[in-house]
Amino acid sequence: MIDAKTEQVSPAWIEGIDPRLEVLSAAPLVLQTPVGLLAGQRITDKEFLFVRNCQDLDEALTMDAMPLDGWEIELDGLIRPGRVLVHAEELRGMDQVEIEMVLQCSGNGRSRFAGIPGTPWGIGGVGNVRFRGVPLPAVLERHGVEIDPEVRYVTAEGKDLPTGLEKPDFEHSLPVADVLDRSFIALALNGEPIPAVHGGPVRLITPGFFGTMQVKWLTRLRFETAESANFYHATEYRVPHARLDPGAKFRFTMENSRPTWAIRVMSYILAPEPGAALESGDVTFSGVAYNDGSACLEAVLVSFDRGESWQSAEFESPESPYAWYQWSLQAELKPGVHEIWSRAVDTLGRSQPIDGSIYWNPNGYEWNGVFKTELAVE
Repeated sequence: MIDAKTEQVSPAWIEGIDPRLEVLSAAPLVLQTPVGLLAGQRITDKEFLFVRNCQDLDEALTMDAMPLDGWEIELDGLIRPGRVLVHAEELRGMDQVEIEMVLQCSGNGRSRFAGIPGTPWGIGGVGNVRFRGVPLPAVLERHGVEIDPEVRYVTAEGKDLPTGLEKPDFEHSLPVADVLDRSFIALALNGEPIPAVHGGPVRLITPGFFGTMQVKWLTRLRFETAESANFYHATEYRVPHARLDPGAKFRFTMENSRPTWAIRVMSYILAPEPGAALESGDVTFSGVAYNDGSACLEAVLVSFDRGESWQSAEFESPESPYAWYQWSLQAELKPGVHEIWSRAVDTLGRSQPIDGSIYWNPNGYEWNGVFKTELAVE
């Protein structure tokens, strides 16, 4: 189906995806979730979950599950023995873990930065899901894999292929300590086999990291002493160490920048939706907040006077440190136009900056400014 408004393929052609998802790119496929579909959901249903592909896998442009049988994952690099093939079907019979976690594109919120090219994400590149799979250390133990003490990174590759001759293949490196601590090879999403478009039949999952590091269609893990020099890891999905003035030119190197690894503390107001027309009186506000899981959230604060004062919202802590917190607050609004702000704070003292553009970067990643929405009250 062609959407005349975007002149791109509509997601309605993928059966099982809600047709209200917004098409940001047809090839590779990028779909954004409207705010209204996230509101009130603790677990984001697969039909509402955003899709972010850097490279498409033709047979994976479906919500059906791809066969697990016959799928192989290669382990190589500085390990003994030097190369191991893991047959994905063997993972079915191994002990598995299930983790509730935020899945967020590192470009989510990019449109709030000034002058950034690339996919114009609003806030719909995020969801809260459950992945289930086999911890990577258990897979290594089953195959008698020993990792050389010099290994510092694990680089993951998927089955997707470059979109053209000028583009390299897609891969990412992660610190080996984090991988051995919490990475797992996921087989299920929200209790069902992972839909192909969401990375099945197997996907590398590392809770607390941005979505680009949760490599889809996993086929290979390399154990190495250095980060990958691949374009997507060494240049594209990175942010500078030093703050830049908006519009500044910057040439990425391994020394002057870091990968988009850990999710930053963030909150959203999901209801009432932005632009909603309301009647004066008591209004219930609700939303979600989260971080990288390394500390609990301490507070979710809401302001009705552009940061002059803040009120504490009520929230319940999820069982998983990597999941989002659902919060709510009731306030009386008088007639007029109101700008409502939300801000999360964790026990490490990390919070959202009032002006998220202070972290401007030429790739437009990791936006986590105070969330602001405008409402008209009659």
